[in-house]
Amino acid sequence: MFGNEVKDLRISKSISLREFCKATGEDPSNWSKIERELMAPPTDHDRLERIALVVGIPPNSIQDFIAKAEVAAGSIPKFIMTNEVLLSQLPAFLRTVDNVKPTEEDFRKIIEILSRSTDGE
Repeated sequence: MFGNEVKDLRISKSISLREFCKATGEDPSNWSKIERELMAPPTDHDRLERIALVVGIPPNSIQDFIAKAEVAAGSIPKFIMTNEVLLSQLPAFLRTVDNVKPTEEDFRKIIEILSRSTDGE
């Protein structure tokens, strides 16, 4: 889960919750809820980039980090929404799952496949 992953990264860097929130501009009470998966993570890219930098996400992995947050928040990642080819295929994909809600891992695999397909564009 996204919140747990960020918490593990934060703790591995010996950053307290309050230090993390001061560095990122997040509210400690709300961020604690995100880490405990009681609240959806933010989807604002600027906020997520600040968070990624504080917890040590490499610059070449920040877009994946943002996509994970968007999926965890229940939204469709921006790279899908701004790509006409991927967006045109989304209704067919959603019909295919036919009332079977994909797991977070399923979405991660789909994002990985879609990301690879857009790398050449």
